[in-house]
This record gives sequence, C-alpha cells and structure tokens, in this order.
Amino acid sequence: MVSALWTGISGLSSHQQALDNESNNIANVNTIGYKTSRVSFADQMYQDSIGKGSKIERSEKQYTQGNLNVTGNEYDVALNGDGFFVVSNVNPNGTSELYYTRAGNFRMGESGTLQDAMGNEVQGWAMSPIDTGSDVVSSNPNVTTFTSDYAVVAGNQIVQHPTMIETYTAKTTDYTKTASADSSQLSGSGVKSQSAKVSDIEALMINYTNALDQYALEPSGTSSPSIAQSSTVNFPDGNDNLLNGEGDQIYVYVDGNKITQNYINTTATTEFRAKADSELTLAQRDLNGDGTVSDEEYNTLASREATYKALSDEISNITGLVAYTVDSNNNPSTSLSDVINGEIKIDSIIPGEIFTLGDVGILSGSNTSIGTSQTTTFAEKGSGEAAVISAMEALEAAVAGNQRDAFKRDEIFTDENGGAVALDTSDELSYTIGGNVVTVTATAGETEDELLQRLATQINSDSNLSLEVSASIINGELVIDSKEVGKDFVGTLEFTDSSSGLTYIKEKDEELSGNSGAGAEFMQIVTTIDQTASQSSLQLKLDNLGISESAFGEFSVNESGVVILKQDGVEYAVGQMSIAQFNNNIGLNPVGDNLVAKTNISGEPIFNVNNNNTAIVENKTLELSTADLSESLVNLMVFQRAFEANAKSITTADEILNTLINLKR
Repeated sequence: MVSALWTGISGLSSHQQALDNESNNIANVNTIGYKTSRVSFADQMYQDSIGKGSKIERSEKQYTQGNLNVTGNEYDVALNGDGFFVVSNVNPNGTSELYYTRAGNFRMGESGTLQDAMGNEVQGWAMSPIDTGSDVVSSNPNVTTFTSDYAVVAGNQIVQHPTMIETYTAKTTDYTKTASADSSQLSGSGVKSQSAKVSDIEALMINYTNALDQYALEPSGTSSPSIAQSSTVNFPDGNDNLLNGEGDQIYVYVDGNKITQNYINTTATTEFRAKADSELTLAQRDLNGDGTVSDEEYNTLASREATYKALSDEISNITGLVAYTVDSNNNPSTSLSDVINGEIKIDSIIPGEIFTLGDVGILSGSNTSIGTSQTTTFAEKGSGEAAVISAMEALEAAVAGNQRDAFKRDEIFTDENGGAVALDTSDELSYTIGGNVVTVTATAGETEDELLQRLATQINSDSNLSLEVSASIINGELVIDSKEVGKDFVGTLEFTDSSSGLTYIKEKDEELSGNSGAGAEFMQIVTTIDQTASQSSLQLKLDNLGISESAFGEFSVNESGVVILKQDGVEYAVGQMSIAQFNNNIGLNPVGDNLVAKTNISGEPIFNVNNNNTAIVENKTLELSTADLSESLVNLMVFQRAFEANAKSITTADEILNTLINLKR
C-alpha cells in the first residue's frame, strides 16, 4: 500500500510539472519568437516487474518555424528557417555575454546601436572605420563627411564581394549654380559654355553609375581602367585651303552630325600683322604667291585663325567632347603659326566612350577641299574597380575642375596707374606660390610675348611650382592652371620696371580667370563591411560612422541580414547581422527575455560568411509564437484528468491502508 501512495505522488508531481509547462506555453502564446515547450514523461524504476511511478525526463523547446506576420515596422526582423540572432548583454562590470534569440522586435538604442527589446545589442559584422586617406576622395580636403551642401547624388551602389560588402557613394554640391562659361577670349583652348559643362557632368554621372553597376554584377572579375579617345582632324593647307572669304565654310562630321563654322570675316589689326610677320614665313603669308603680303592676305590669315578657333569652340560644346587647336606634336596651342595649319585635336572626357569622325573639309562655293582625320588614342571600356576609378576621376575633374588664373598681357606691363611701360633690358617678371618663386629678366630686343613665353616655360620646368600649376600662353595672355583637381592656389605675379626700380603686383583678370570645370565640390566615400572580421555591435547613426553630418536614415535589412540605411536617396550598407546555427537546437538553455544560451549539448554557434545556408531574413516582419492555444487547452484537460486520477489512486490506497489498520483493531 505504501508503494501505491508513493507511485501516486510521483504521478501528481510529474503531471503538475506538465501543467506548469503547458501553462507557460499558454502564457507565451503572443510572445514574439517564442518556441513551444513539450514535456517528455518517463516511467520510474521497477520492483518485481511493477513500476514505481512516472517522472518528467525533460522539457524540450520545439524549434519549428513560426508563422510570419508583416508588421510594416522598419525595425522588425524575422528569421525564416534555421538560425538565431546574436545579442550581447553588457554587465555592470563591463563584461558581456552572448545570447541567442528568434525575437526580432529590434530598435535603435540611445547610443545608436541596434538593440533588442531588453536593450541587448545585436551582434554582426560592423562597418569598418572610414580611413579618410584611402576611403574618401574629396575635392575639398577639409571636408570628408557628406554635409547638407552635397545635395546632388552622383552615384550609389552596394557591391557584394565573397567576403566583403562595399558601398560606393558619390555626391556633389549644386554644380548648376557654380558652373560658368569659359571666356571667349581664350578661344581655341577647349573653352566650354555653362550649359556644356552641366551636360558634361550629367553624362559623366551616367558613365560613373554604369561602371558601378557593372562592377556590382562581377565584383570578382578582371579590373582594368577605361581609356578616353583622342582624335585629330586636319583641314587642307597650302593651295588646297579654300577658306578665303565670305560664304566659305569648314566642317567635320562628329557621330554622324555635321558641325560647321562659317568664315569669320576679320580685319587684321596692327598687332596681328606684327605677330604674323614674326611667326610666319613669307611663303605662309603670301597666299597668292606674288611675293608681297597685301592687306587682304593679312585679313584672310586673321579670318582663318578666328574660324578655326571658333570651330574648335563649337566642338567643345558637344556633350562629352573638348577640342583644341594644336601644334605639330598635337599639343594644345593658340599661336598663329599652329592655328592656321588647320589641325584640331578632339578628346573625349568620358573614359571608354567612342565618338566617330566622318568627312572633314572646306566648302567654297561649288568647290570642296577634303581633309583627313585620325584617332591617336582609341577608347577602351574598362572593367571592375579600375573602371569605377576612371569614371570617378573624370567626373571629379568635370565637377571640381582646375583653378585658372589669367593675366592680360596689356595689363602686365603697366605702372600703378595702368599706363603702359615699355619693356626694357633688365625688366623682370616673377611668379610666386608660397615660398617658391620664378623670375625671368628681359634681354635686349626681347618682346613682351617672348618674355611671357619664357616665364611660362620657367614655371613649367621649376621643380616646385610645376607640381602645383602649369603655365601657358593662350591668345597672347598668361594663363596659370592648377595641376590638382579642386585644389586652390594663391599665386602672385610681379612686374619690375628697371628704369624706375618699382615693382608692381598684377591682379588676375576676372573675366579671363575661372575654373576649367563647374567649380563645385565632389566627394566619393567607400565604406566596407569585412565578413571575416570579429563580430561586434552594429552602429546605426551615420554621423557616428563618419558618413554624414545627419545622423538618421531609413532602416532596412535585406534577406542575408545586411543592414541598410537610406538617407537623401542614398543607401549605405552599415553592417550585417550574424545568424548563428547550432548542431543541436534542443540543447540550448532558455534563460528568459526571449533568449537562449549555448550549452555543451547544443555545441558552439556556427556562422557562415554572408549568412549563406542560414535562415532568410525578413524585414518589417515578426515571427509569431509557435504555441497553439487550442492544443494547449486540450493538453490542460488531459493533464488535469491524469492529475485527478493519480490523486484518486492515492486516496484509494489510503482507504485500503486504513481498512487494514482497522482489521487489526
């Protein structure tokens, strides 16, 4: 009888535990990510083939997939498949413990990290710190973070490598407001209108975006830079040059479009005549071969010069192209002797883009004289990262451009009142940037043009100045251009009159000076998530990450757990949630707060690069509890009846025991 009592008690105990377990399932029927628990009953020891009751062998979590509920909340994340989110609980003493959860009702904590509902920080592969020296390309070295001024998105792409995720982002300031037309006085030197500069930038943005798209498709493919095309057109010279008067025309076909320039009727000035006599041989000036140079021939030479330069300017205003009058070595030149040879160089500013040249010629009435064209550098479409760099550099050059300081020759050789000073032997011209100075001294019989050319040559050959600027003579004016895109310089030009001993500081001419590009600011930032690095908390504030001065962006997660923040139309991959898997999920130890901990039975967590072979991550979704209310209610009734039956076995045994005791009495 005593044995029956203890057997009944063991039944009461085990079914009480079963009731407790089922009550817990019912209590958590609405707990996010909760996995229902199931008790396993086992019989106890036997004596003479008679069992001694039951016990609860263990309570096991059933890691079945819960239903997914679309919530629309951007921070809600669910796992569809095998795996667990990893969270870190930082203790007051500074140490931390890792736990695992299926509950993805996350939030952004005050520190900016991604956290669960209890404040534990979600773990994953965080974005690497930005190295402003290698990860940032900025036309303004003092700005390495996107500010509100960078309002124009030039390109954006997230590139997924086998073990790394990169985000390429390029932005500019408003180039439409800063772009200005180049001075027409620098005709023939690749001058562009304001609208042409804007069109160039927009074409280069498309080229940059296309390079990023191709890179994203094949991030592990070959890498080669894109090469820009360079071609020349040669108009007929000598007796074949029909460009002599009103109604004549020069033309060239570019990409199937006929680009024409009518004869510009120009009257030669005294200055032009002197230049022609100095630069041209008699045979070049004597167009009709009569041994003399008439006023009409001087006028024709001046008109040809203006016409060739004007065609060069017209080609420069074609989107993606820039044209120059050149010398015999294809170097840009606006000297009369080079221009009237009728050779124009056409460069593409878009790497990898091909342009085609058709017929080249001169029309004069019913007569046509055909010229030639040739490509000296063929366009090559690059691939991979190198192609992206080529496209980015071309875009930066068009957006930020190069500073241009121009000095009019007629304003250089003057006194403090602007009066002309005759150039004498020992007069000096000097140009200074910082502590670096170049000085040239006039020699006997030297002209102003010759002295300016010597100064430009000296600047270009100086070991210090040539690193910062390049100098050239364009249509007789001294032009100083910065070497580095977007970099400003402060240069000083001085003229020393030897007869008076006075030195005059010359100001650049504002009308001639400007910027070869749009004069705006450009910045590209490349961020990296290294999936082979150690895991850590995921920072969500863009200002803390060094990307933007504005902290917040629209949060989203893709199916592999990459955390993306969208701000002003730009997407940044700032981290990737790590999904842990275990050899034996049932061996995990529930610790409350929707968390489980690893055990020796579960084994160590297993992580896959890029979360391959793990659960799919669903954004704006939560996994519901797997507790089944109807099933639990049925189980409650079953356990209740079993509990009552065990109680009945105890009372029955007790009654029989009392009967036996009473028999003795």
